[in-house]
Amino acid sequence: MIDLSLNEVETLSTKAARGAGFSWGLAEDIGRAARRIAVEDENWGVAMLNLAEHAQSFEPPSPARAARWRSDETDLATGRPLCPIRTAALLLDEPVPASALPLPILDVGLPVWLDAMLRRSEMRVAGRVGLATRADVVIERRAETEQPATGRRGAIDERTLAALNSFAARTYVPESERSRVRGAGGGRVDDE
Repeated sequence: MIDLSLNEVETLSTKAARGAGFSWGLAEDIGRAARRIAVEDENWGVAMLNLAEHAQSFEPPSPARAARWRSDETDLATGRPLCPIRTAALLLDEPVPASALPLPILDVGLPVWLDAMLRRSEMRVAGRVGLATRADVVIERRAETEQPATGRRGAIDERTLAALNSFAARTYVPESERSRVRGAGGGRVDDE
């Protein structure tokens, strides 16, 4: 096992999320959520790897589905798991009215991510979701918002770390012949 600081957890998760296809904005949200998961659960690396590996199989919430949530209508699953990241972003950017809470949402993929992203808002996932791959969840109002997570390190095994680094490597700019000749950040003359 390798211990990473919470900043390292956040940075690696952000890069891995971007490498998995999320936009930079969502990737940064995922990094902060990974930090919260790492404080509470030793399996943050497994959760992050599951998210990266399944990112392309999730369905974003459709406008029609979001409208049903806002009007307190029954949610309808579509057969593909709902993206926990895009669902959380939608709920945070356009919160449902208080009258629609508690809000049942069907077939959420990796609901631990929905829970982690909602932590600093007025909403939360009811109950404990753990590392379930798919679950129906209920969003309810939170009495008070949580403070940023601190005070712990994120343990990760070497294989999971290597897999996450391979997703993060997709964000790197490939070397060019010119960059190889010049070296890392150096010009023709290095006088330091």
